[in-house]
Amino acid sequence: MVRVAFYYSIYADQNGMVARVQTAEEIRDEGNSAIKDQDYVKADDLYTEALQLTTDEDKSLRPVLYRNRALARLRRDDFEGAQSDCNKALEFDGADVKALFRRALAREQLGNVGPAFNDAKEALRLSPQDKGIVETLQRLVKANNDKIMQTTSLANKVTDMEKLAFRGEAKDVAQKQTALNNLLVLCRESESGATSVWNQGAIVPFILNLINDKAENEELIVTGIRILDETLKNNARAMKFLAMHDSEGGKSARFVCRLMCKRDNKEYVDSAGILVQRVFNAMAKMDRQKEMKPDPEVAEANKLWIIRVLLELQEMLQDPKVGVFQRETVIDLFLKNLMHMDGGIPRGWSWKFVDERGLLVLLDVASQIPEQCDYPVSAETRQHVAICLQRLEEDMVFDTKRLIFKERVDFFFNALISRCTDDEEGHKYRIKLSCFLITMLQGPVDIGINLIINDQLTPIMLQMAASNNHLMQGIAAELIVGTIAKHERAINMLKVGIPVLRALYDSEDPTVKVRALVGLCKIGAAGGDDISKATMKEEAVISLAKTCKKFLLETEKYSVDIRRYACEGLSYLSLDADVKEWIVDDSLLLRALVILAKSAGPLCVYTLATIYANLSNAFEKPKVDEEMVKLAQFAKHHVPETHPKDTEDFVEKRVRALVEEGAVPACVAVSKTESKNALELIARTLLAFSEYEDLRGRIIAEGGTVLCLRLTKEASGEGKIKAAHAIAKLGSKADPTISFPGQRAYEVVKPLCDLLHPDVEGKANYDALLTLTNLASVSDSIRGRILKEKAIPKIEEFWFMTDHEHLRAAASELLLNLLFLDKFYDETVAPGTDRLKLWVLYSAEVEDERLSRTSAAGFAILTEDENACNRILEEIQSWPEVFKDIAMHEDAETQRRGLMGIANIMASSEKACSEIVASEVFRVLVAVTKLGSINQERAGSTEQAKRAIDAAEKFGLVKPSDREMYERDTKMSTIQE
Repeated sequence: MVRVAFYYSIYADQNGMVARVQTAEEIRDEGNSAIKDQDYVKADDLYTEALQLTTDEDKSLRPVLYRNRALARLRRDDFEGAQSDCNKALEFDGADVKALFRRALAREQLGNVGPAFNDAKEALRLSPQDKGIVETLQRLVKANNDKIMQTTSLANKVTDMEKLAFRGEAKDVAQKQTALNNLLVLCRESESGATSVWNQGAIVPFILNLINDKAENEELIVTGIRILDETLKNNARAMKFLAMHDSEGGKSARFVCRLMCKRDNKEYVDSAGILVQRVFNAMAKMDRQKEMKPDPEVAEANKLWIIRVLLELQEMLQDPKVGVFQRETVIDLFLKNLMHMDGGIPRGWSWKFVDERGLLVLLDVASQIPEQCDYPVSAETRQHVAICLQRLEEDMVFDTKRLIFKERVDFFFNALISRCTDDEEGHKYRIKLSCFLITMLQGPVDIGINLIINDQLTPIMLQMAASNNHLMQGIAAELIVGTIAKHERAINMLKVGIPVLRALYDSEDPTVKVRALVGLCKIGAAGGDDISKATMKEEAVISLAKTCKKFLLETEKYSVDIRRYACEGLSYLSLDADVKEWIVDDSLLLRALVILAKSAGPLCVYTLATIYANLSNAFEKPKVDEEMVKLAQFAKHHVPETHPKDTEDFVEKRVRALVEEGAVPACVAVSKTESKNALELIARTLLAFSEYEDLRGRIIAEGGTVLCLRLTKEASGEGKIKAAHAIAKLGSKADPTISFPGQRAYEVVKPLCDLLHPDVEGKANYDALLTLTNLASVSDSIRGRILKEKAIPKIEEFWFMTDHEHLRAAASELLLNLLFLDKFYDETVAPGTDRLKLWVLYSAEVEDERLSRTSAAGFAILTEDENACNRILEEIQSWPEVFKDIAMHEDAETQRRGLMGIANIMASSEKACSEIVASEVFRVLVAVTKLGSINQERAGSTEQAKRAIDAAEKFGLVKPSDREMYERDTKMSTIQE
């Protein structure tokens, strides 16, 4: 009997009261249901949860959970995880046939053909009648023979390439680079290739020697570390690499993390950072790209390694010897791996990070600026830290944890403010304090605002603004800008802040001037797009915009930092419709924004994306109910007023101007950021651009599709939907081989299928159906990919809708194209589904011509199968009436296709033919055969009706009359017109 007395899952209601308790067995049953529904991600999560509620003493339940989770992981292509689960199941029972068979399948996919063969052979011995095991064993015998030949050939290739790449046998740098590239290709092509190149770790010293050689070519070094990265995609190899340099662990973790510091160029640092990411994946058995959540058991087993790596990365944050790119990469590694709520290592690590020194170290980085820093940082570092702090605060899901987070922040804030004295050292800490607060206002905003209202801060801010130190003036202006978070706060700041900002705006130092300009712009735009809440006159707003333009246009005179501040000021003003029109009428200004995007990159992502989103009206606005407006006016409530220059005509003109002047490449240039909110803005912008059909070709050509694909993985939840909708727009009315060439056609299937959800708006559903229909016309492999994404139940939901004719018709067109895939065709004609009935019934649809045409085509295709013909006559009791409606359909094309289906049924067997001949349908068929001579539009229908009657004649069920024979011989009709 399974012990579950102290192991259960508690579900709470909205009031925090316990609603019900689930045992591990109940959760297992839910997992089994998820497997039946083909929701393997959910099944994996449920089995993992159930395992956490059991102990090793549960010797009947645990092996079942491991075995079942192995199946879910097999279906998710997580072959290492499946193999690991099978190993654990077999520890309980070495004769578990299912575990043996599933491990054989996993090992086969991992390229371990020999062990896979042994597992399958043992499984067959235990279950000799299992056809699946027999087929797998036969396949493995052949694969084993092929692998022996391939391994011999592969080993020779690897040896030859190693000689040229690492043993000095290359004639020149070009040949050495070619050899390294070939090794990289071998790693990427297959697991067996990666295994051969890894060669039990023998490749590592060669690549490390390459990296350590100061005279070596940078391109060669980057290729070398990418080879190492490809081999470490295997978790077992990644763990071996982590432990390779020191059996005790401390030095090894330091060595792996500090590989980033061997070179300073960004390409190398990025590649070395990915190596550390591979190590994190291995330590917790997770993969964000494959949506694989961390395995708590694996993470617990590797707890010491996780601690060592986290501590080493934490130390690197404040190490003066660590460069800017390395520091920012470390912050991003924390961002990707520390946050449980964002798919990182199991819950609790982020809490420990906050409880101990981790948060304080991050806050110290937040207080640094390039002009005054204790260790190297850039202007971009603050953005990385702000995002990391925001996600870290979101990870504090319990009140007690949020309180600890706030206490640590308050402690750091108080320590800084206590050292803000009037001496030179105090001035340094004033700058640190201001930088820290600016970062907090860009990250965990609510905590930052609570710090800003401290009474001690206002005099410090005003003293900094009044000083002669330009750096202090600029930082003070930026801090004032950060405090203006809402309209009400802007109104309050008008009293204190505007005089200060105006004084700083008159500064001769352009850095101070432009930061003050940003503040004035933010105050000027505080009313948003509601013209009734404007805080400045229109002339003053346009004057500020012109000043921003001046900074942006003079690229030679002003640095990137100054121009990005000007861009930020313009982004606030771009809420005003007059400013929007002023911007798009100035092509020089639009080009200056593109130039800034390409030079500043992610530094200006939020501001540039905001400008584009505002100009294209990319945010949804609720429909205004006139009655509610009148009621609000009567009650003297504020009613937002839309600017007359924000109508659809103005928006279209602005979008065309933006795309014409290079907005899409600009979005691509700024998109490499971890800020999900900024990425959502870009997604909204691209969707707004894609609304206009004639612009879509240019958007695709300039990288819009590739960018949207990335946004479907990296943006916020709403951003992912907008990016997927943009992809659907781009492919809805275009040749899919042009819109999505090569591999991209497969990559877009998943985000498009994700759009087929009842919670997503109908327009996105419709565009996704259209684009998937286009893709399904390309090849069987793409059709198979759509099936693999479990899209059929989603598509059929729209197919069943009776109150959304466009969605229903689009779904039927997609299903029609999918019928060309043998697997789906066979599933449709197989007994046990109602799909076949619907194809026939929808063919008789009168009101929706598009649906009836598509359904009649499906009816014609499906009736090529004799079993389908028999099912139609057996399962549709009203088939005579339905067939008559089809044969007499008002739409000529629907009639022709439907008659083709009826003719197919009559030609399929004598029994089916006799049933139709004995019904009223036959009389209609005879009548239709006379239509061709008097109605050319129905000539195709006549031809199909004649084919149906020919089938009846062939079976000897009818004979032509003398009149019919006369008409055939003379080719003349005896029917009076």
